[in-house]
Amino acid sequence: MINAVVVINSDTTYLEEKFTSLGIKVFAFDQYCHNNLDKIQDITYLESFINNILIDYQNVGLLYGSGLEDKPEIYDCLRRKLSILGNDPRIISKCNDLRLLTNTLDECNLKFPEYVNNTIGIKKRYLSKPFNSSGGYNINFSEKYKKNHYLQEYLEGETYSISFFKHKDNFIFLGFNKLLHLRNFDPHPFIHAGALTTNKFLESTNIINSFKKLSEKLSMNGYNSIDFKILNEEVFVLDINPRITSTFKIYNDTYNNDLLHLIINPGLDKKLESHNNNKYAFVHMFVKEEYKFKNFFMDDPEFVNLPNEGQHVGKNQPLLSIYLNSFSNLDLMTRLKEKISITTNLYNCYDIDI
Repeated sequence: MINAVVVINSDTTYLEEKFTSLGIKVFAFDQYCHNNLDKIQDITYLESFINNILIDYQNVGLLYGSGLEDKPEIYDCLRRKLSILGNDPRIISKCNDLRLLTNTLDECNLKFPEYVNNTIGIKKRYLSKPFNSSGGYNINFSEKYKKNHYLQEYLEGETYSISFFKHKDNFIFLGFNKLLHLRNFDPHPFIHAGALTTNKFLESTNIINSFKKLSEKLSMNGYNSIDFKILNEEVFVLDINPRITSTFKIYNDTYNNDLLHLIINPGLDKKLESHNNNKYAFVHMFVKEEYKFKNFFMDDPEFVNLPNEGQHVGKNQPLLSIYLNSFSNLDLMTRLKEKISITTNLYNCYDIDI
């Protein structure tokens, strides 16, 4: 049983709170709250940091989200010193370049959008995608080859993801999500701006079985999500996220923190029992200009991940998140749109494409 955990993610606030509620000491690296994510690239610093933790704690776990995609040099250090709560970090490199998984996807009745090295003379639209990316950053329409990028055909239509938990032969389907993006966000037009739960594919056992088969072929472990689109009744995989993503909060709250408990003790085969049938949604709001934060939402728990009063927020940076749930889709969407409208008016934020 672990008694401490190192959490690595762009934002660790939620995970810190939930681990602490289980009596587990948390040591966090993140981009927005602790602002120390870049430090882990220094292997000497990282080893010293972990060794100091091991003085007081015998079994230290690692739970990671975004932030490790471009840091393969530290994977061995993390694997040697910490108990991995999820996928071995080496899977990140395997999933970064989906072109290498084309045959595997095909065996699972899944497709991968067409890719090329140069789009000269080709009339389709292509996206320039970095190998080491997360959250939709640095993905743009392009017709030119860039180093450490590849060109992937752009597919029209809404983007979805599937969330699931995997341990050995145990595959637990958690749900489908519709992914959201910012409107007119030129620096990163495909940045991940939120998600909402959807029942759209719940009866599609073929889709669920295809992703289950893929998880087995990739030897996935722990919480995972995979982004996809449906085109002409075929499932096209856009991104494989073998890690904690922002949708984890939805399902962990649905099961009253039991999902995190299952990640810590996967061998217990704990049965997940939903504590509500609510619909969930969250969005990340980004500001259009530099801003010194003033908190107008102290008494509203649906506004989360807020900066400190007076904290500087840079242009095109995330300001806060809106997180809510409801008994019906209609009520959920109505309240979500109201919250977004309030935020865009108060802070000059980008709107969300819902």
